[in-house]
Amino acid sequence: MNPFAAIAVKTVGAGTTAAMLSLGVAGALAQAAPSPSPSPTASANQPKADAHRDRRLVFRAIFESEADVLHISAGQLREDLKHGLTIEQLAKTQGMNKEQFAARLVVKLKPRLEDLVEHKVITKAQADKVLDRISHGYIPFWNGIPHRTAASPAPTK
Repeated sequence: MNPFAAIAVKTVGAGTTAAMLSLGVAGALAQAAPSPSPSPTASANQPKADAHRDRRLVFRAIFESEADVLHISAGQLREDLKHGLTIEQLAKTQGMNKEQFAARLVVKLKPRLEDLVEHKVITKAQADKVLDRISHGYIPFWNGIPHRTAASPAPTK
């Protein structure tokens, strides 16, 4: 077969395949021919797993623990932060400095994190890291809710 004939055969074959796909002929043929298909697994029927579920649950535990230390509800803490107050200001009204607040936060947070470890949401090492960071002065919302400015663009995915 000469090279021109080979190119013509490939072109016609590709064109025929494209036409059949656009008309759905290939799909109809595929449905008519029984083929073994794997049975669906339990995970195929469930929604996609949440990649950041552990982070959100740790955040919730910290937030609720901060509210407990301040002797207010989590909803009230949320409203106070939305209105521009900071954890530092709220702690000062309770007579606590940063070190005292951090120590009390660790005490309130530890059982919540242990519960997350027990339910295999996070590891013991992750819980210890969170407690260590807080005991070394990293307190979420200590300076309030971080706001984006025009100079700092929104993060991209």
